[in-house]
Amino acid sequence: MIIELIKMIKKISYFLITIIIGFIFYFSFLFDINDYKKDLESFVSKKANIEFEIRGNLNLDLGINTKINAESLSVKKDNILLLESNSFSAIVSLAHIIRGRFDIDSISMANSKLYGINIDESIVKTYNALKGTSYNIKNNNYSAIRTIEANGYYENELLNIKDIRISTDLLSASGFGSIKPSTQSLNISAVSYIDDDDSIKNKYGKYFPKYLAKTEIPMLIFGNYNNPEINIKISDVITKKIKEELKNKTIKSIKDKIKEKIQSDIDIKLPF
Repeated sequence: MIIELIKMIKKISYFLITIIIGFIFYFSFLFDINDYKKDLESFVSKKANIEFEIRGNLNLDLGINTKINAESLSVKKDNILLLESNSFSAIVSLAHIIRGRFDIDSISMANSKLYGINIDESIVKTYNALKGTSYNIKNNNYSAIRTIEANGYYENELLNIKDIRISTDLLSASGFGSIKPSTQSLNISAVSYIDDDDSIKNKYGKYFPKYLAKTEIPMLIFGNYNNPEINIKISDVITKKIKEELKNKTIKSIKDKIKEKIQSDIDIKLPF
């Protein structure tokens, strides 16, 4: 009885090994993910109500997570360029790809351009305006985004973003939210963090927003695809910093100083 059981286990093991070897051979030498490139573009374009284009070839990574990698991509809406990225990666279901269906669990992009505004310089400009100095934005065309990482799911015509992380030269932000493709609207809440490494300080020099360094700041991204806004509330943060700086002075002096710096509760509004 034991000998028969051992023989049966061996047969099952050989069968499984044969399947795995065949699977690896097929996806390594016969399967070409580029045959499904148009399907992927169509899937993302339809679900997000955008014009999604992959430039160059796709690569398939059969690691712990099945990943599709691309050299570059572009996102347009009504033929207006919204986003370009030099690197794109998506974790997908391989079984569904074979059946011509794409289920994307998460995406990541690197070295991207978000067109319409320079987020970093707009923050620096508004910060300096609050303290009475003038900063001229050098590049109004786009924001340089180091990385974008997001995961979520599509349900009831709503793209739910469970987690999104964005980093630029100046800040890092993480949050969650939703996108409704049918109305082209988005609503994302996040917490941003101003970095203060030497390269950033040297880049902006005396204009660097020191009151905001190493401080978490609430951020809200809302509106529609072609004209979203980014609200970053900084008045409370600056007020707190000023109070700390002037803690040995009278309350009246503090209030006068705050009034000088901030006349009202001000948000940074960044229209694209």
